[in-house]
Amino acid sequence: MNIPLGLKLRHIEGFLTVAECDSVSEAARCLNVSQPALSKTIADAEIILDRKLFDRSGRRLTLTAAGSLFRRYALDAVKSLEEGTFALNGQNKATNISVGVLPTVAGGLFPSATKSFVALRPETTVSVTTGPHRFLLDLLRQGAIDLMVGRMPTPDEMVGLNFAFLYNDAIELVACSDHPSINLGAVRALVENPVILPTRESIIRKIVDGFLNAQGLSALKPKLETVSLNLSLPLLLDSNMLWFISRGVVGRELAAGNLATFDLGADYMSGAVGVTQRRSDTQDTSINDLIELLHTEAQNVGRR
Repeated sequence: MNIPLGLKLRHIEGFLTVAECDSVSEAARCLNVSQPALSKTIADAEIILDRKLFDRSGRRLTLTAAGSLFRRYALDAVKSLEEGTFALNGQNKATNISVGVLPTVAGGLFPSATKSFVALRPETTVSVTTGPHRFLLDLLRQGAIDLMVGRMPTPDEMVGLNFAFLYNDAIELVACSDHPSINLGAVRALVENPVILPTRESIIRKIVDGFLNAQGLSALKPKLETVSLNLSLPLLLDSNMLWFISRGVVGRELAAGNLATFDLGADYMSGAVGVTQRRSDTQDTSINDLIELLHTEAQNVGRR
């Protein structure tokens, strides 16, 4: 074996925990060791590997290119050791990933990434929970799900969490493609037609309300509140209703020509979509694979 002499499991565990927490002090608390002891462990690992693993120039530690490369293989190594331990005990470790997916991204990017993941990891079951933003955040903090795919949490919600950006998703005002008001301005169309708004607990509702207030339409009363495509699409196709919704929900219908959008003239009607995880978690290799596939699919979407 070409493993450097002196490299121990404690070096790997310490490195992976610091990489996840972005902080030696937080990682030390997770591992129940002193901060000086963990700092020495990381320093020893860098000496043994003859590579700088972390950039210490900022307030938080960030992985160097070498650190990012080593992390991937270290995760695989730890995963293999865990599976080997189970095998020795005659146990088959059931692999399951629990993911919370915001309804506004469940219809586009996530299914495509999941299809690739199933082919890559046939032994792993992906358990998906959909629901509003705060509901999924609560599940994440409780440990009921491993990660959340959706809008970026607000700064006050980010305590103890990490967010990895995937793409920007615009909020659109949509209607059937032959809507009689499609060539009118958005404000006039909103005044003259019934409107469907996102639910009040959805993270995009505040953005939509801000737009309506800016246009002097704060008194507008919606006919329905939902983020469900299955519910809204038949109504849009069979009536003059308009719907405020994330583009990711209606992307396929727009591409097929079934729906059309109004020009809102507001650059702020968009937001970051990504993966949110608990900062203290040590990431499983299967979870890492799913996240990488989500990033790949997001890049593919951006090129279309």
